Amino acid sequence: MRKIGLLFKIIMIKQQNKHICLPENDYPKIVVIGAGFAGINFIKKIKNKPVQIILLDQNNYHQFQPLLYQVAISGLEPDSVVSPIRKLFKSWDNMIYRMAKVESIDTENNYVYADIGCINYDYLVIATGSSTNFYGSASIKKIALD
Repeated sequence: MRKIGLLFKIIMIKQQNKHICLPENDYPKIVVIGAGFAGINFIKKIKNKPVQIILLDQNNYHQFQPLLYQVAISGLEPDSVVSPIRKLFKSWDNMIYRMAKVESIDTENNYVYADIGCINYDYLVIATGSSTNFYGSASIKKIALD
């Protein structure tokens, strides 16, 4: 048990020294975790404001789930319900996207730790979404897109 605690401490120290590469500026940093409806709509509301927006998500795409059934019945092409995140914000100057899985948040020191490193923030928005309820059906959960 003691080895595991020591290993975790070493990993955290290494992560603290590995910062996510971002352009330097004097704007307040807003880190948004999650590129679902809430995260993307929040970012759109603050477009052209004097802030630096950093979006972290474990996927590099936004999936419009309400129309997913249309793809299943061949009513729409798959690329009609999935958009690359970088394409959504390609013309923005103050938005930075990093594909990363957030591992922990240090609210006392304003740091987000992810699998690619750490980032400090002035404001944090957690918009990680929800998980699908399969109502106890293990067979559907096994083959479904989650």
